[in-house]
Amino acid sequence: MTEKSNPVGNPSTRKKYTPAFKAECVRQVAAGTRQSDVARAQGISPALLGRWQRQALEAAVPSSAERDEIKQLRAALKRVEMERDILKKVVTIFSQPPQS
Repeated sequence: MTEKSNPVGNPSTRKKYTPAFKAECVRQVAAGTRQSDVARAQGISPALLGRWQRQALEAAVPSSAERDEIKQLRAALKRVEMERDILKKVVTIFSQPPQS
């Protein structure tokens, strides 16, 4: 946690928190601790913690482009698995001795 300076050179009261600190606070709330308790223990406002939670949720939810890519990848995986299964059957058929 570090203080930022404004252009005039006087230190401001605004603090910058590390991503690790933010993630830990959000993790504590996700683990079941009340938001107000985490905020009080860490010396931050509940509103700030709520904003960090929303940002973490937005980062966790895939965008529409990512959802489309996931859908395409799942379809490709299904096709490749089907091809693999067919090849397994072909190998089994051709490895059997010829029937007379």
